[in-house]
Amino acid sequence: MSRIIGYARSLSLGMPFEAFTRDIWLICLSNIIGAFGEGLYFYVFPLYIRTLQADYVQLGIVFSALYGASALVLIPGGFLADRFDRKKILIASWTPWVLSPLIYSFAQSWQQLIPGAICWGASMLGLPAASAYIISSVRDKKKLASVLAFVWACYSFSYIFAPALGSYVATIIGMQWVLRLASLLTGVATAIFLLLHSQHPKPDNTQTKLQSSSSNNAKGLWRKVLLWSGLFAVATFFMSITRPYVPTFLSEHVGMSEIYVGLFGSFSYAGMTFLGVAMGRLGDKWRKSGAISICLLFYVASIVPMLLTQNTAALMFLGFILGGSLVAGSLVSSYVGTIAPNHKQGLWVSIPQTLSLLAAFAAPYLGGYLYTQSVYNAFIVSVIPIPFLILLTLATLHE
Repeated sequence: MSRIIGYARSLSLGMPFEAFTRDIWLICLSNIIGAFGEGLYFYVFPLYIRTLQADYVQLGIVFSALYGASALVLIPGGFLADRFDRKKILIASWTPWVLSPLIYSFAQSWQQLIPGAICWGASMLGLPAASAYIISSVRDKKKLASVLAFVWACYSFSYIFAPALGSYVATIIGMQWVLRLASLLTGVATAIFLLLHSQHPKPDNTQTKLQSSSSNNAKGLWRKVLLWSGLFAVATFFMSITRPYVPTFLSEHVGMSEIYVGLFGSFSYAGMTFLGVAMGRLGDKWRKSGAISICLLFYVASIVPMLLTQNTAALMFLGFILGGSLVAGSLVSSYVGTIAPNHKQGLWVSIPQTLSLLAAFAAPYLGGYLYTQSVYNAFIVSVIPIPFLILLTLATLHE
């Protein structure tokens, strides 16, 4: 029997699946289906925007609208998640996610993409509820980073296959029909939430403890949350400068076809999936700040060589490494969720998410301006501060 248990643990790669409830598995399933639908178009979405006669700055405006709408709804989403049934919030908030690609499919100009981008952003209203739902379901907080990393890795897992497939299918039936297929799949993903148990916020069991604790301790927790969130937001700002322009760079300057750009996206999300799980485990076993620093290092290690090579195989490997840089957000959320009071988990988790999206809101417009001046300017400006942020993260973020 002990040998069988040992084999099971080996096959699980150390992942604490015993901490997963039925509802967490349903969220994983929703992530897989919904992300597959979104992934059919989202990675090559910048190329679609360009076909609607958008220049680089206008491309950045579309993404700024998307991130800006996301940033505006997260704090309200956190308040809602701490007061009402999180299941209902998830269903209501995911509905605009279904409408977003449908609106894109009927757009005749880049300006007509803006309502769809706003719908995508509005769907982020449910992100604090989803995070709080997962956090509340995990009893052993020492396993929280691993669980969160796996749940969001399920999202990125579908992206491994979707961008390349979506790019290929678009050559046959057109991107408009790919977008409508994406809308159908995200609708199925939203419907899965109907199977979840209702989850009302837990009673305020920590209020008495917090009231009896010193005000200095309470301020210390807030300082930690703001410090972790602030550093992550700064890193997000610089990494988001180039995010909409990587597909454009590969298409227009490396000479990749749309199918190969989609394949690059698939490799990128493979990195987000597998490196994400590894970084989640590392954050639990070692230090979350150390794992975050490695994620930031992945960004530098992928962007700099990408500017120096046109070898397709090398670029796919760099795409895999680039995906690992996108994991930092779940690590920050897992730490904030660990120290958050039960009755304020939604609000506290929404803080780093809001600050990072506010940073991402400004970045694409700046990236478009820099990219217009020189295709290399945006990438150089985004990379230079990252080593300093890595040192600052290791020196200042303490659990």
